[in-house]
Amino acid sequence: MAAVRACVLLFAFACGLLLALAAPASAADAGEPQDQIVLSGTVDVPRGREVGEVVVLHGSVSVEGVVHGDVVVLDGRISVTGQVSGAVVAINGPVFVGPDAQIVGDVLVRDAVTVREGAMIGGRVRQGTAFTLRSPIRAVGRFASWLAVATSTLILGLLLILVAPRGADAVASVSSRSPWACLGWGVAAFVAAPVLAVLAVASLLGLPFGLALLLSLLLLYFVGYAWGVWALGRWLWKPPRSRALAFAFGWLIVTAVAAIPVIGGIVWLIGSVFGLGAMSVATWRSRGTSGKHRGGKPPPAATETARSGP
Repeated sequence: MAAVRACVLLFAFACGLLLALAAPASAADAGEPQDQIVLSGTVDVPRGREVGEVVVLHGSVSVEGVVHGDVVVLDGRISVTGQVSGAVVAINGPVFVGPDAQIVGDVLVRDAVTVREGAMIGGRVRQGTAFTLRSPIRAVGRFASWLAVATSTLILGLLLILVAPRGADAVASVSSRSPWACLGWGVAAFVAAPVLAVLAVASLLGLPFGLALLLSLLLLYFVGYAWGVWALGRWLWKPPRSRALAFAFGWLIVTAVAAIPVIGGIVWLIGSVFGLGAMSVATWRSRGTSGKHRGGKPPPAATETARSGP
């Protein structure tokens, strides 16, 4: 019960920190059009409404208002009767451009494109475009970075669980039993690692170590983020259930929340800090446990059994 209460308090603290950090950014961007990123569904921009970038993985887009950016659909149709300040890209699906439409950029379509008389298109209209791997990544823009981080986290997390299952169990255990210790040591590790690297670089003898630490900081933070995702998934998906499914559960939740603009960076920061702390605490405690029965002495349980006799 105490562990559950601590996890609830930790969650409340994280939400408070999240809102505190997001409030200035939201206030600064209150007057700016918001990006529309949808994994599966429909995005409608009615007349009189203004939005930023529009990205849809699977679904359709209807633009009657104003889009301050690109309109990208990976699988689905696009209908534009309003204004688009960027390009219109349909990786797999048709595009309809109405007579009153205004598009500043190009119209790139793999399937059929219909352009009514009176439409104004500043760029080129390409029908039957063969998209390479680089094309959709460049067109998707911000969505590409979110997708890259999500995919990398999934691969790294599954590798960590596969290579070090006992270590994963230890991280999950300390994260649920000592969440505040994990958070505190995570902040210390997150801040101390670059400081230590800079100090090592400044000295001649520690230059190789400092350079190696600086180059590995991103990997270190990503490992911490993967452990943070694992800790969340295992907390919600209790043992003896599958480790892989537990990680996938946490990964789905974190990835969905990270798709929100601005919030994604904060989620990555909190996950990385907490994961680094859980990894540090688990490593330290496992070191202390392994040193209790050295010198050939049997563990306490074995000693009691020997004394009691058969």
